[in-house]
Amino acid sequence: MSPARLSLVLVLVVSATSVLALGARRMVETRRTAAEITRLREGLYRARVASDRCRSSLLSSESSLLTLTGTIDSLRSRVDSFEALGSGRVPGDLYEEYIGVFESYNDSVAAWETRSERLRAAEASCRSIIENHNALSDSIQDVLNAAGLEPS
Repeated sequence: MSPARLSLVLVLVVSATSVLALGARRMVETRRTAAEITRLREGLYRARVASDRCRSSLLSSESSLLTLTGTIDSLRSRVDSFEALGSGRVPGDLYEEYIGVFESYNDSVAAWETRSERLRAAEASCRSIIENHNALSDSIQDVLNAAGLEPS
């Protein structure tokens, strides 16, 4: 075989090997990107479910707290009405009923404070969950953009 022919064969072999190597690398990169997108989408789904549950729980807790606030306001009005009957002193025949309402009022205020603190803690926790969801969403967007894909 002549040196020119041998050089041509070597160039063709090296070129074919390079094309195959580049194709294989591209295929591996495509699979890696697809796996990363799948992993991020699954994480985003779980984060969305957690976020939705958190929002639902907050709405329920807020509603319950508002209902308790109405109860407290009603009890406070009853306490005030007892106290107004005797110019600041509760009549003796109503004293037992007054004490029962007053204790219910105090217990309700304590319960409201506890629920309010729990609601604030839940709001902070939900904020963290929602921020995690948003970060995952941004990560997916970045990966899709880097891969030249449109988000679905």
